[in-house]
Formats: sequence, structure tokens, C-alpha cells
Amino acid sequence: MLQQIRDRAQGIIVWTIVGLIIITFALFGLSSYLSGTSKTIVATVNGVEISETQLTSEYQNTLQRLQQALGKNYDPTLFNEQAMKARVLDGLIQRELLNQELEDGKFYVAPQQVLDTIENIPAFKDETGKFSPENYSRVLSLQGMNNVIFERQLAHDIADEHLRNGLERSAVVTNQQIKRYQQLMGERRKVGYFTLPLNAYLDKFSLSDEEIQNYYEQHANEYSTPEQVSVDYVELDLANMASRIDITDEEISNYYLQHQKNYVSEPEQRKVRHILIQVNDGADDSAARAKAEQLANQIKNGASFAALAKKNSDDMTSAQQGGDLGLITRGMMDKAFDQAAFSLNRGELSQPVRSRFGYHLILVDEILPAKVKSLAEAKPEIRKELQTQQAEQQFYEDVDKLNNISYEIPDSLTPVADELGLQVKHSPLFGRSGGSGLFANPRVTSMAFSDEVLQEQRNSELVEISDTHMLVLRVREHKPAARRPLAEVKEGIIAVLKQKKAEQIAMQDAEQAVTQLKAGQTPASIAASYQQQWHESGFISRQPGDGDKLDNRLRNAAFRIPSPAPDQPAYTTVVMPGGDIAVLALYAVEPGKVAMTPDVLASVRQKQSASEGQATYAAFITYLESAADITRNLKPAEQ
Repeated sequence: MLQQIRDRAQGIIVWTIVGLIIITFALFGLSSYLSGTSKTIVATVNGVEISETQLTSEYQNTLQRLQQALGKNYDPTLFNEQAMKARVLDGLIQRELLNQELEDGKFYVAPQQVLDTIENIPAFKDETGKFSPENYSRVLSLQGMNNVIFERQLAHDIADEHLRNGLERSAVVTNQQIKRYQQLMGERRKVGYFTLPLNAYLDKFSLSDEEIQNYYEQHANEYSTPEQVSVDYVELDLANMASRIDITDEEISNYYLQHQKNYVSEPEQRKVRHILIQVNDGADDSAARAKAEQLANQIKNGASFAALAKKNSDDMTSAQQGGDLGLITRGMMDKAFDQAAFSLNRGELSQPVRSRFGYHLILVDEILPAKVKSLAEAKPEIRKELQTQQAEQQFYEDVDKLNNISYEIPDSLTPVADELGLQVKHSPLFGRSGGSGLFANPRVTSMAFSDEVLQEQRNSELVEISDTHMLVLRVREHKPAARRPLAEVKEGIIAVLKQKKAEQIAMQDAEQAVTQLKAGQTPASIAASYQQQWHESGFISRQPGDGDKLDNRLRNAAFRIPSPAPDQPAYTTVVMPGGDIAVLALYAVEPGKVAMTPDVLASVRQKQSASEGQATYAAFITYLESAADITRNLKPAEQ
């Protein structure tokens, strides 16, 4: 299998991020790379089509990555579906652009690198942590994907990583840039301000019924109950199938005896000594072997192994300890050394053993046997393993049946449930932002609201919750979004309108104050005219410090104002959190101190190079987009 992988990887051109695909396959399965067949094209890139199926799959995978990353803090309502789909489509377009650029530039990746990456993907490893050709074939087959497509995509990912690294590491940062960076980052600015509190404006006007009605009509979507569905579904879960299988004590005992090495809690250890007679460019192989045999005869005739090691061993470190290497376990040493050391009895001396370093004489001083879990300790683990083994074949057969029957009979789940002995379950109502439990999964939610399920009233495609948990669903009940009556939302509308009007009036006063300040009136008198106090904050830095408690909104605004001329303060208005309006004055700018010592230069250059490199890569992507013929065909509601 691995040789086939190597052969097929020859000459494949490559792109997109290798870390992303490994994380995706490790945590979420492989379905994000299924393109399927679709007649709906959402974009073309220099004539290459991107299908709606690809967009939907990548969108679902993006939501699931967000859910995994945020954990309990994940809130689907924070992510607007239309905006998210547009972002995901942008990513697919950029991926295709990179693919084409790599092909045109004839970027190739070493087949061995593709092979090494595949061997390290957790989904393809067995219970011992080693790559399993069987798992590789099974997982890809389960996803309806062949290994040629997967390997090509992986090669693309690796090559794009090389391209990205090459561009990002090509950035050059000069000493002049470093100097300017220090001046900007260490810059201090002298400011003053006063605030117009929003609360002082909330009662300076009244709202008419007509204004309230108009706002209600213009923002109908904001005052509607969300669209909801409930679904019927059938699910296959390998863990549940396995838990129902009875395993006898005899089966567990037989498995334990046959696989006892799998239940080693601590491996066998051996305390060994050795004498090394080195073989290298300056030492003859036959002469080294003859010397090792001579030393072996001396030891057999009663000579001290430790004394001979100190005098003759070319391993200087262990020689000082009489050849003592301490405790070793299998796999720690050179393969030939390892085999010899673990074949000897305690106190037994080996024949000369040839390793890549030379010839060794090995003596075993002590053997600490491996510690193995008892049958009682291993029993729960073995029971679960046997249950899973027996359930796996039936599970994958049932997955195929679930997929095929639900597709062939698309207007009901009863036939497939009867065929597989499953229960048709029912969900509570949930919205596009998801529900609870199973229905918080973005894959399930997205499928429930797909056109195929919602509009065409068909059974869904197979939904992968995990590699061993699948379901098919169909809509049970659909509640369209409904407009809430004005009486129910009127108080909220009034609060919104009052906020907006108060902000407008406050901003008008703030802009008038700026005009008066520029005309030469004193800041204190202007603030007093609005019953407020002018605050002199003195010099502030980009980051808060001791005694510097300026609000960060004001701080950020102060560092965006162009430097003023001497004795001519610059003024601006700032909208504060909660709606208050501040009038801000910038009096003077003091550049940061410059230090050009080697340590400072190295530190700043490293930071700036990383930033410049990322900007270079972003500019490269922008260039590809500007030079390409790109057509986006998203539905208007999704743009």
C-alpha cells in the first residue's frame, strides 16, 4: 500500500496548508474534501468550476472547526451564515488560484514527504500508533474517496506550505525600518478631552407613532421569530452497536493470551555493559573483529569485563563506567545491538555484534521483566475491543445500506429503518443557528436547512458526525420565520430610536465644540458650556502604564490623529462604548527612543520580518486574484 502511495505521488503538483488537512482529518473526519457531483456552480476561477457541494462541505467543516476550537464558548448565532459562506467561498477561490499557480510554476513535492505525512495522520494509525494500510483504505472508502484524490490534495497542501514559507521568509527588514518601528512603538502623545454623556440627550426629544411604525416596517427581519424545523432521523453509531454484543469470558481470556504483549504496562528493562571496537575510515573491519574476539576470550578466561572496557572501549563515556550503559528497553539502541542484548541471559556474554558503529561485546548484568496487566485489569478494555471488532464489519455494511436505501426511497425513512432494525427518532424544533445535543452540530443543522431536505422534502445525504457515527434525516415540521406584532416589540424600538437620535444630537454638539476649539476658544470654557469638565491627560503611550488610565477607545483615536503643527492642537470626535461622545485634543507628539544594539536589532528584526513576510504572502494572493478571471455565482441572499 505504501509503495503504491509513493508511486502515485510521483509528479503530482501541490498546494494549500498541510497543517489544516491534518487537523481536519484528525478531528473531524475526511468529508470536508468530498466534492461530489453538483450541477450548481458557485464560482469559476480561470474557467475552473467550484460547485455548490464543495462550498457546502467546506462551510460545514469550517463551522465544525470553530465549534471544536471554541468549545463551550461556541455560539452559532455569532456567525452570520451569508457572511460565513462568502468567506468560505473566498478561501476556495484562493485555494484554486494557488493550485493553478503551482501548476504553472511546476512546483513539485518529494513523494517521500507525502508518504511521511500520510503515515503521521492519526486517523490512519492502528491501536499501537503505527500506520495501518487497512485503516487508510477503510477510512477513505467510508468517505467515498479514493486514495489518488486524497494523495493529490495532500501533495497540494504540502507544496503550498513550501510556497508560503518561501514568500514569508523572503522579507527583508532594513535598519532604517527598525529605527522607524522603535520610534513609532515608543511614541508618546500629549492629549486632553471632555465627554458628552448620551444620557443627557435621551429626554431632549419625543418620538411620533409614525417614526416607530416606519422603523418597524423597515426592520421587519429584526422583529421576527426565527425559522425553525424539527426532523425525523435514523442513526448508526458503532459504539452503540458494539455495546449490545455479548462477549464471553472465554473469548476475553483467549484474546488476552494471544495479545498479551498489548497489555504491557512497563516494558522489559535490561542493565547492560558493552565494549565498543570502532570501525570507521581509519579502522579495518577484520582487525576490529579480531580485537573484539580476543577481548571476548580474555573475559571467558576470567578477565574483568569492567577493567577491559575502561582500557579498550572506544565508547569513551561508558568506558569510564566499566562499559555500563544502565537500563535499556527495546528500541533504544542500534537494531543489531538491541537484538543481541535482549537475547542474552543474565550474566551471559555475547559474540562480537556488528552495528553501524563497529563491534560490540555485550554483557547483561540484570533483567527486569516486563510488567503486564492482569486479565482482570485488562478485561474491560478487551471486552470493548472485541465488541468493536465484531461490530465494525456490520457497521460499515449498514452504512452502505443506509446511504443507498435512503437515496433510492427518498420520501420516507421507514424503509431503511425497517431494513436495518433502527428506530426513526424525532428532534425538537431548532433554528439555523442550531439546537442542543446532536442538533448543535453544524453539519446536521446545515443539512436540515438545505434545499434538498427543506424545499424538496427528500431524505438528506449521509451526515457524518464522526468516522463511526452517521445519520440520515428528513424534515418533520417547518415553521417559517414569523413577524412579531408591533405591540410586542414597541418598547424595544423606542429604546433603539432614542439611542440613535440622542447619538445624532450629541455628535452635532461635539462637532460644534471642535469648530469652536479650532477657532481659538479654550477647552475648559467649551467643556463648561456643556456642563462638563476638560481633562488634561498629559503624555500617553500606546499601552497603558502606571498612572495612565485613559480609556483605550480614546488612546487608539489619539494615535490615529496626524501629528499637529507646533502650538496648533489637532481635534477629533470619538464615539465611546455606550454611545457617549468625546472631544479629543492632540497637543504634541514625542518620538520613541531608538536603540540599535545587536540584541535589540535581532529581536525587532525577527518580529518585523514575520510581519513583513505575512504581508508579502497576502499581497501575493491579492495579485493572483487581480490577474485572474473570477466569477462568483452565489445566490443574492448569500452574498
